Amino acid sequence: MRLISTIIALVGALAVLGSRLAGCSASSPPVRIGYFHGGRTQLLARVHNDYEFAAAGVDVAMWSRDLHAEEFELMPHSIREFNAPGVDVVGKVRGTELIEHLLRGDYDLTTPGESSFIMAMRQGLPVVAIAELGHDVRNQSGHVIMMRNGMPASHPGDYFGKVLVSRRAGPGDSIMLKEYLERIGVDLDEDIVQLDALPRNVASKNALPDDFIYIVDQLYEPQWAIGTYNCVIDGGYYHLMGVPAKITQFWIVAALQDWVDPELSHALIVSTLEYVAANRERLVKLMETYILRIQAEHALSYEERTRQDEKGIQMAMDYYGLNLPQYDIVPTVSVALLTEMARLLRKYGFIEEEIDVASFVDNSLVLEALENLGISEADDHWGSEF
Repeated sequence: MRLISTIIALVGALAVLGSRLAGCSASSPPVRIGYFHGGRTQLLARVHNDYEFAAAGVDVAMWSRDLHAEEFELMPHSIREFNAPGVDVVGKVRGTELIEHLLRGDYDLTTPGESSFIMAMRQGLPVVAIAELGHDVRNQSGHVIMMRNGMPASHPGDYFGKVLVSRRAGPGDSIMLKEYLERIGVDLDEDIVQLDALPRNVASKNALPDDFIYIVDQLYEPQWAIGTYNCVIDGGYYHLMGVPAKITQFWIVAALQDWVDPELSHALIVSTLEYVAANRERLVKLMETYILRIQAEHALSYEERTRQDEKGIQMAMDYYGLNLPQYDIVPTVSVALLTEMARLLRKYGFIEEEIDVASFVDNSLVLEALENLGISEADDHWGSEF
């Protein structure tokens, strides 16, 4: 059952040995990756953890920043060490910030979510998506609407007078919460009031008129914890990793797949046009290494993939039929998904104009890597997605 894991570990050990033998020999500068640590990106951290990029001859340095930190730090080749400050605050960098650092020349690749990338497209920035990272899985999505136990949630009227929240992120979480409410019949223009902050206490919350639904977006984890404890949060749009800790107080109303295509929630490897043109060979090799790791993880057993472990190490989970984001063996960027997400961003006023999404996508690196590896679309399937 652990044969693939043993092989991966052996490759990593050989890579370490090879790097030591190489000593200070001249080489190209490392590919610098600005990294956000989450379910849609963490396979990259596993590849880095096991020295697989180095084994393939691609020197990679990954950089990230904790939630309350000011400076980025070089990531260790150990997810456990990286997680040491606490998994809720480690590697929490907005996608828009990552793209800003990319354009300043601090990094060569970054890992934003789909909405942050679209916001960069809207500005006409010289960025390009070269591969898809993880995405929510159809029929096994990893985002849910939850409400406090005892609160009904069958009809629009059940939400009036309630305070709903979404997590600090790009605009995607806010959009998905509002899409859910509209889908069940809420009039978003007439019935929603956007709050800048949570009510201070239950008395403040109860003082709000009960003929509106109140939404607080961009909520940081500490605020979320306080609002839950103070009983001023009635529900909202939750990420799967936070559900187990809240399941005693909240119940799952709906999963993302119930009202939109969950694959809209995905992350990307993004670079600049200039860097891609100047580093094509190295980037193709990096894509080959990334794809081989996806293929190896698909080959593992259900028990191996879902074995409980630290954030970034566990590959999948089966929790009330929900799953962590997953990765495709053919990780091409979907113009269709980005176009649909851009439509939603226009609908909710985050952007005004239509975007020629295809002009910001370059799948040629992934396609060349797939050809080199002898992998086709027919290989992009496995028996269980958990």
